Amino acid sequence: MLALPAAAAGLHDPFDTTGMAPLKPSPQLAARVGDAPCANVLPATVLTAIDTVDLALCNNPQTREVWAAARAQAALVGVAKAGWLPNLDASASTTRFQYENNAYTRNAAALTLSWLLVDFGQRSANVENAQQLLNAAAATQDATVQSLFLAALQAYYSAQATQAAVISATEAERSARESYQAANARYAVGVATPADRLQAQTALSQATLNRIKAEGDARNALGALANALGFA
Repeated sequence: MLALPAAAAGLHDPFDTTGMAPLKPSPQLAARVGDAPCANVLPATVLTAIDTVDLALCNNPQTREVWAAARAQAALVGVAKAGWLPNLDASASTTRFQYENNAYTRNAAALTLSWLLVDFGQRSANVENAQQLLNAAAATQDATVQSLFLAALQAYYSAQATQAAVISATEAERSARESYQAANARYAVGVATPADRLQAQTALSQATLNRIKAEGDARNALGALANALGFA
């Protein structure tokens, strides 16, 4: 015996158009019910590459747009297939007649069944056209997901690289400062020339400039990553 929810689902989608639609672009979207929003804050744990891609796909409106378009096109495939089904029309009417000393009611009902048997291939062509449009919508979704996937990974690894560059530039600045202090001490005791001291000072200034630039690049990379993930 078929359960009522299953029967209702079968009547609601007799051609299983939901199964024709491509999968949701994001694992988080697939696990959610209805239109529940995606995460709007960064996770408390360390952000991994998988988390980055999932958050980017979940929060980006392009993924929702292409998936909704694919679902709509899958529904149109069902509409095209409905042309093979018979049509059943029912009508009923009640008429009340009133005369001087006499009144009566006339009831009428009609049930009409029609089924198109031959249309010289029009229905098949409509189904094929809708199916090809669904394939195109699925391909568009795949291309969009791949583009966002790549952009998210690029932003993620760019942020990591710039953070590592800040560490490297900070270490280089520390080394240049120590070299300058050593050159300044040698100059103070008369075993180094002013040129040696000036050269070490110039190297320190350049290292400081490199560290400041690296910090700016890191902030820009973090901003690009946050933007890719849909955060401020």
